[in-house]
Amino acid sequence: MKKIGIFLLLFLLSLNVFCGEIADRFEEANAYVKAKEYNAAIKEYEAIIKLNPKHSVAYLQLGLLYGLRRDYKRAVACYRQVIKLSPSSSLAYYNLALIMADKRDFNSAIRYFMKAKKLNPENPFIYYHLGLVYSSMRDYNNAVRAFEECIKIYPDYYNAYVALGGAYFNKGDKASALKEVKRLRKLGKTNYANALVKWMENKSK
Repeated sequence: MKKIGIFLLLFLLSLNVFCGEIADRFEEANAYVKAKEYNAAIKEYEAIIKLNPKHSVAYLQLGLLYGLRRDYKRAVACYRQVIKLSPSSSLAYYNLALIMADKRDFNSAIRYFMKAKKLNPENPFIYYHLGLVYSSMRDYNNAVRAFEECIKIYPDYYNAYVALGGAYFNKGDKASALKEVKRLRKLGKTNYANALVKWMENKSK
């Protein structure tokens, strides 16, 4: 019984050291990210995963870093591992969708955006990037709906107004596109309004 007690004590002590090392490494990895020393950060996150293979946040951070390097194969593997460990991770689905959109696999991108939206319907950037995907597919009606939802949630995200105006213009509704120009000017965002007008002029040539 005494030996079992000693073994249990040593085991618990080792767990505390283990957790302490993970916390230290995670802090160091995050510092590397802030310093844009991504290779060093990747090594730290990989070391964390060796210590704790179920550390979903480390996988998530690794996915982001691999994505920055456009190493999409590894990034996708990391995000899928996050989903396996934390099925409710909206961010993992969102980042998967961004990768698929960049690869022009639009159907997969939409599928992942929809899963992310279901888990976190208040994230405006899901709707914004979903709108961009629909625009790339020339599905301007759905693009308009997505951009409008983004603006509803985040009225100060002016890129969404520009994208909405572009979607209206592309679907042949120039009057609605010009309304977005007026709305931007009313909000005091003349630079955004002018950018939209210039884009429409170039498209009309």
